[in-house]
Amino acid sequence: MKTIKRGNEIKRVSDKEAIDMVKFGWEYCPKNLFKEGKKNKPVKNLDEEIDSMSDKKKRKLRKENKRKKYESK
Repeated sequence: MKTIKRGNEIKRVSDKEAIDMVKFGWEYCPKNLFKEGKKNKPVKNLDEEIDSMSDKKKRKLRKENKRKKYESK
């Protein structure tokens, strides 16, 4: 697996795909850029007000929502 980027878009692809994509303008980049991008994704299904919450409160809210989802089944 290789990490490649073009502009702000970062992808993890197989070695063969990476070779082809580099020919079309993509560049190799360190894997840690990909990992940081995954960690910093916004939390889904939350209002903008909630974005100002601490990470701990967001995790707790996600956990509660997940629990409710499985209890309703």
